[in-house]
Amino acid sequence: MNENPVRQAPASQAPASENPGRPGGKPTDAWVMLLPPGWARFPTGEGRQRELDEAVEQVVARSLPDSLPRDKAEPFRHMLRDELHKTLGQARDAGTGAVYLPTEPMEGVIVPGSIAEIEVVSDVGTDPTRIVTSILSDGYEQSELVEIDGRPGVRVVHTEHGVKSEDLELSTRQVLYAVSRDETDGEWLVLSFTTIWNSENTERLAEAMVLFFDAVMTTFRWAGPGTNPLKLPERSVPGSA
Repeated sequence: MNENPVRQAPASQAPASENPGRPGGKPTDAWVMLLPPGWARFPTGEGRQRELDEAVEQVVARSLPDSLPRDKAEPFRHMLRDELHKTLGQARDAGTGAVYLPTEPMEGVIVPGSIAEIEVVSDVGTDPTRIVTSILSDGYEQSELVEIDGRPGVRVVHTEHGVKSEDLELSTRQVLYAVSRDETDGEWLVLSFTTIWNSENTERLAEAMVLFFDAVMTTFRWAGPGTNPLKLPERSVPGSA
């Protein structure tokens, strides 16, 4: 599978690949992971509106190129643009720093999934293993300690059934990775994947998407100052940092 690197960093900082000598920088100030073609990253953090608009326009241009007849394509461009801004606006209001969405079918199938990226500060100065151990006792249907590129973290799974969405009744599954970035400052990175289904067939697809997200997380690497992440091809998905 051809993969595209998604380079990511906190909203207030440049990716380490662009600013490797930033004074006082930490290895966990930036990160990188691989996603297949057809996914895009949309920055939704505070002060990122221009980047968000550019990311949306990249996806619109890729989905509905200028080679299409303008009179036929333009209404669909407006619809896609409006739907993306609506979805991403909700994520921004919820405090999400970035959203990763499939913008093209994979093998002809519309992918029912999204990834939310959130940075949080909690329990400054506390040993992160104590924090993840406390998370394990919170009653999730699945929970386990993980190590993400040398840093301690936790993986949890939560499923809900009977979720109402317009005229449909859906089931949802959330797979969340929380990884410690810095115990001294209490910094954590949360990557949360959500998928949905409403039938036996789409449930099997949702189960496959959980495996897909777990595979994506195996490619996660810190990319801040002092790191030497995997050498990835110089390509990026639309909207990546």
